[in-house]
Amino acid sequence: MVDIRLYIGTLVAVLVFFGLGVLVGIGITREPRAEQLYQRIERQLQRYREETARELKKRDEQIRQLDSELAALKLKLRANEQFVEKLAPSLVRNLLIFRNIALVLTTPDTDGELVAKVQAFLEKAGAKVPLSLTLVPEAIQSADAMSWRKVAQGLGIVVGDADNEVVKSGVWKRIALLIRYGDPQNNWQALSKAGWVRINGNTQTPIGSAVLVCSGQNQQDIVQGKSIVLPFARALKNVGVRVVVVTSTMTSAEVVALYQADELPTVDHVDSPLGLLSLVAALIGHQDHYGFGETARRPFPEPEWFVQQNQQ
Repeated sequence: MVDIRLYIGTLVAVLVFFGLGVLVGIGITREPRAEQLYQRIERQLQRYREETARELKKRDEQIRQLDSELAALKLKLRANEQFVEKLAPSLVRNLLIFRNIALVLTTPDTDGELVAKVQAFLEKAGAKVPLSLTLVPEAIQSADAMSWRKVAQGLGIVVGDADNEVVKSGVWKRIALLIRYGDPQNNWQALSKAGWVRINGNTQTPIGSAVLVCSGQNQQDIVQGKSIVLPFARALKNVGVRVVVVTSTMTSAEVVALYQADELPTVDHVDSPLGLLSLVAALIGHQDHYGFGETARRPFPEPEWFVQQNQQ
């Protein structure tokens, strides 16, 4: 939409130059006709100035009113979030008891505060989070065929003359198995030495579920998601690990849609109390595409569902 100031300013400039052209054309004389024309142009300009001032004042008042309404809505929203935040732990208490869950950060620059918030909520629901794993997609993506074979051998895989794609698939499956059943032999060292992952926690504990904390705003994130995160998520699913993909509300819809297309449950607002509730529901088995984004199917599970879970 064109700003009215630009429109009025352009119109005024045209009139001014028109008036000057007329004055120059008649020699800028002080004849009565030229003086009358000049005064008429001045009166028109004054009317335009007054009209512009009225329009700007009216628009400024509308902006102030909208700002006031927006501030009031934000206060109401924050109050609602605080209420849900206080109530949420009681809704999920012990729903994840006896479950070992791994947090998988798909990039090193994942928001640490968000990860801590997710882990704390899972623990309030009764889960244990013995392992946090951070992928380094740039290192994995830039690795050549020889690097993949070296990592595969470090993981105990006999590569022989296997095709490069077969080697990659074998590496992802082996990593998934190490997560699913634990790694008493500390094979994770091969991945750490290659700079592909950063490990925090106990790698020997068998894991039943994995929460993939994803982020991204650009095409590079989508490319890395397709070539690295998705193969890893598929490998985890294939060995029996329940996978849920979570993102913050700032993550682009394209990134979220990438995982939804692979039939992975998603939560696109895990940075909110409703998103954390949705995550617990998805981990229990009430899987869907939760959130407020373009690709979400529902904002959160039905409240009745949580009541039923607590009555079992």
